[in-house]
Order: sequence, then structure tokens, then C-alpha cells
Amino acid sequence: MNDFRILPVLKILSFILFVLSVITFTVPLVYSVYMEDEEILCYILPIFISLFLYSVFIPVKSVRLSEKEALFIAVSIWFIFPLFTTLSYELSGYIHDPIDSYFESVSGFTTTGASVLTDIEKLPKSLLLLRNITNWIGGIGFVVLAVSFLSTRMPIGKAIVKFESSKIIEERIEPRVKEIAKIVISVYLILTVTEIVLLLVSGTDLYNAVTFTFSTVATGGFAPYNASASALNSFFGEMVITLFMFLGAVNLQLYYIAFKSRSIKKFFLDQEVLVYAGIILFSSLLTIFLLYETNTYSSLTESFRYGIFQIVSAATTTGFSTADYSNWHPAILSIIMITALIGAVGGSTGGGIKIFRLIFIFKIVSGELKRIAHPKIVYRPYLKGKKLDPSTVNSFWAFLSLYLFSLLFFGFMLTLGGHDLITSFSASVACITSLGPGLGDVGPASNFSQFSDFEKLMLSFEMIFGRLEIIPVISLLFIRNL
Repeated sequence: MNDFRILPVLKILSFILFVLSVITFTVPLVYSVYMEDEEILCYILPIFISLFLYSVFIPVKSVRLSEKEALFIAVSIWFIFPLFTTLSYELSGYIHDPIDSYFESVSGFTTTGASVLTDIEKLPKSLLLLRNITNWIGGIGFVVLAVSFLSTRMPIGKAIVKFESSKIIEERIEPRVKEIAKIVISVYLILTVTEIVLLLVSGTDLYNAVTFTFSTVATGGFAPYNASASALNSFFGEMVITLFMFLGAVNLQLYYIAFKSRSIKKFFLDQEVLVYAGIILFSSLLTIFLLYETNTYSSLTESFRYGIFQIVSAATTTGFSTADYSNWHPAILSIIMITALIGAVGGSTGGGIKIFRLIFIFKIVSGELKRIAHPKIVYRPYLKGKKLDPSTVNSFWAFLSLYLFSLLFFGFMLTLGGHDLITSFSASVACITSLGPGLGDVGPASNFSQFSDFEKLMLSFEMIFGRLEIIPVISLLFIRNL
């Protein structure tokens, strides 16, 4: 690793930490001053620490990064930045174990939504606001980092999105990368402001409208209440959140493409969106039917209200809940886990394996079946009109193998701690897909506090693995050979 220049890497890393710290802690700081809740130090200190770190490396000469250096920055930021919010939680005195604080921070930044807090409402409002902001920053942070460095000068973006949808079905909507970043951020902000306004119209107060919106558009799932989204007690509010969970789980570039072409067809006729909407529609209808047929709810209206919300929450890997679904029909629980594992549309804030990979599997399998039936046939799989070359196919199978192996490995490790199969493997699915709540002892009415410090740390790493889609993290281990 002779060409790895540590000082320029630390300069860029410290700069990113400083920028993220200012964005993350400024709003809670202002709100803390307004509320006079005596939590100001929790937000000022992380900013000062990040500023000090950056000031140390300012004299270092900026250089063009190599791919090794870019990869290191891209991956390490996800492990390091949660330490700053960990400090805030610790300084507040409301979370006493540093591992718990780190778990909560990683869960927020990776938009997972899993929690170790047994009583969320005990936290000051400014700290809960910070908690939801970590969801919002995490949702856009990944996308912005990816598109901001998609250039030959900064190959860091290639390292992050190597196995994302943009690698396979990228549509060049602007010639310059910075323009793409601005577009994605603009779309994200428009979705955020629009949902806040609609929640206000539904009768939700400003604080709740902002905090729930931050977690919704990021498909994060953090709520400032123990009862999650059911605390709003508003059917219209729940439907607004349902809509924006779906919109947040769609490729953010599609919004701009539809706007630029002045055609909504570009959005609704996108192959991934169509498949995704079909999966959600079928799963929702089946869930509503089962809830009504099994008398879980006495009316079809109630079955619709709770069924569609929970399915969209699972399919978008948001993790909000309006009911304790632990006692629902086992088939519904299966649907929740399966849709979460499939995940959202590529290029969105959602997690999971992603819809384009599901389409990919279908095309590869159907191609193999055609070859078996007709040995002389020459079949070339296409995705969105683009031929899938052998290297892309190999990359896909490498990702899927590592993804499933990681899911099984972390689930098995939890069983070694004496946890039952449902709890262990649903917790693993919930963390790697960014779903948040699982089944069993980590269901919607429970949390992750029963796990040991080692298990929480292990699950924190699994959340990061899932958020970065594993390959960049694994690649970092072999950086000497890159």
C-alpha cells in the first residue's frame, strides 16, 4: 500500500466529518437554545471537535485521490461519523452505555431504525430531533457521496455504487457530476418540504411533522414516540407517510428525468417502479384480505388502514409501525420479511437487495430455462434495453452470495448468544436490509436492548454492511491488492 497517502486522506476525511457535523448538529443546537433544555453542549462539542480535526490537516496539500484512498474514505466515514452522535447521546446522560449510543447512531445514519431505547419519550425533544436528523442525513448522505464523486478525478463514487443500480442502468441526466448531486438534493428537499406541509394540513404539529418527515423520506423509521407512527392517531397522516415512504424508496433521479422530459410516463413506466408497485399492491391486497378474514380487525376499513401501512413500511425498509403486528397471521409476517429482503428501487434511500436485482434474477433464470429447453438458442439478458455483460453478471452473483452469507452469519452468531431462531434471523434481516424492527423479541413492541454489547456492536457493523451493500467494505480488507 505504498501509494496510500495518509495525510491527504485524513484531510478529506476530516473535512467531510466537519461538513456532516455542521449539517447534523446545527438544527438541534438552535432548537435546544430555543427550548432552553440545557443540552447545548451535546451539539456544540461535536462541531468543535470536527473543526479542530479539520484545522489540523488544512496545511496538507490537496492531491488527486487514488482509487484505494477514495475507497478508504468512502467506507470509513460510515464507521467514524456515528461516533460524533454517540458523543451527543453520552453527554446527554440519557444513554449510559457507549455501545448503546453507537448502535443508536449507526442505526440512524444507516436509516435502519432499530433502537435500544426502552422509553424514547424520556429523551429531550432536541435530542429526539437529532436522532431523526441522523435518519435524514443518512438517507441523502449515501446518495450525495455516491454522485458527488462520480468522476475520474475522484473515483470514490465508483467504489460506493459499484454494485448499485447506477452501475447497470445509469441514465446520464446531466453532463457534470455536481449537477447530478444538486438535482438529487433538490428532489430530496422538495419531498421533505412537501411532506411537512401535508402533515401540517393533516393536523400534525410542526415538531412532529418535521421529525416524522425526516425519517419518512429517508426510509429510516425513527419516531419520537414509543408507539411509532400510531402516536399521530390520524388516518390522513398515516396515508401521507405511506405515500412518502413509497416516494422515498424510488430512484431519486427518476423525478428529475420525468420533470426534464415533461412526461410523467418516465416515472410510472420505469421497469423497476412498475415491478415495485406490483409487489406492494399484491402484498397489500393479500395482507388486507388476511387481516379481515382472520378477524384481526373487524372492518375492511381498519384492515386496509393497518395492512397497507405496514406492507409499505416493510417494502420500503422504513420500519414504522401503527400496530403490533407480532400476533398477525404468520403469512403476513412472512410477507413483511420477504418484502423487506427484496427491498426498494435502486438509487433510492431504501435498503434490501433492490428491485433491479430481482428483475436480474428473473432474467438470468428464465434465460437458463430457455437454454435447457432449446440448447442451440443464444440468449442475451437485457435490463432496461442494455445488455448485461459477463462482468456485470459476475458482480451480481458476488454481491448476492456475500449478502446472503452475511445475513446467515450474523443470524447464526446471535443464536450462539442463546436467542431463539425467529429473533436471531429476523434481527439479522432487519439490520442488513435497514428495516429496523423484526420479529420475536425484536418485534415492533420490543427493541434491541436485550442483546449483549458484543452483539450490538456486531449488528451495528451489519447495518453498515447492508447500507454500503457489502462489496466496498469487503474490498477495503483487500485494499493492498487493489
